[in-house]
Amino acid sequence: MVHPAPVLPLQRYALFHSRDVDEARESVARIFCPHLLAPVTPRRPLDACHHSAPLHKDVSLNYVQYGPCVDIQPGYLKDFFLLQIPLHGGAEVRCGGQSVRADVHTASLPSPTEPLSMRWADDSPHLIVKLSRVALQTQLERLAQASIGQPLVFDLGVRLSDPALAPVLHFIRCLRDTLDAGDSLTGSLLAEQAEAYLMSSLLLCVPHNHGAALDGGGARRALVPRTVRRAQEYMASRLDQAVSLADLCQHLGVSARALQSAFRQHTGESPTAFMRNARLDRLRDELRAASQQGGVQGGMQVGDLATRYGFMHAGRLAADYRARFGESPSQTLRTRHH
Repeated sequence: MVHPAPVLPLQRYALFHSRDVDEARESVARIFCPHLLAPVTPRRPLDACHHSAPLHKDVSLNYVQYGPCVDIQPGYLKDFFLLQIPLHGGAEVRCGGQSVRADVHTASLPSPTEPLSMRWADDSPHLIVKLSRVALQTQLERLAQASIGQPLVFDLGVRLSDPALAPVLHFIRCLRDTLDAGDSLTGSLLAEQAEAYLMSSLLLCVPHNHGAALDGGGARRALVPRTVRRAQEYMASRLDQAVSLADLCQHLGVSARALQSAFRQHTGESPTAFMRNARLDRLRDELRAASQQGGVQGGMQVGDLATRYGFMHAGRLAADYRARFGESPSQTLRTRHH
């Protein structure tokens, strides 16, 4: 009996599949950078492929596998950061003065201004988030509301069990599922939001050499309720636009952690939670209005509204909506309200 080949992550975005070392090296270099690639056991044939899905302008999701154990020496990445998540197996990663044994519990996040070398073990496919160095540095300055002179350098090892990382890891899985389903995000509000969220989350959750800047230079300033209200008004007026935490920081002139702390103190929720709940409320208002006008017969689609307000994953939207209102979006649309 012949079994079908397994469907790999991001299969729709396949760039190449090869057993030739030179072809694999040159093909991967087109998306990442020139590097040395050498199988550790040359008698075992390579089984290399690379799938790459861009989000908006500055971030892409990638799936890379080589099959047998390989040495990879990019030198300096120069223009981008890589969050490398082994799906199984592992890798020895050295970057600057740091080294880490990456596996399914620990990702690696090499920085582009530090020399990088890696050895991927046998059968160690990786899901890789590529992030523009310029965009990430700009996002850092906007979150800190300060100019950052020295290059950004992350701690190389990223503990995937860290509770602070759970939301962003869940988000990466949702992105992968969305792309695997054939839903392109390129050029949409969702794609812009996704990039901003990924960059902000990594800067706030993964230790790096500019962590103190996100606190406002180490002396976090207490913000008054009026600042929180201004932030809420700014978000409420832009529910159908891509508003990031960095946008809020720039609009208010405050650091990211000072703003998050003020929201928790004065509202009991984060800025992100406020924006999500406000969008859910707006979505429900529009569904209720559509139900009064025969929304189902009139062609009203829940998915259209969900996309307008930046909800990417239908399952997550349905769960959040039910938790807030006790019914599904489609039930709201089918119910006549008086």
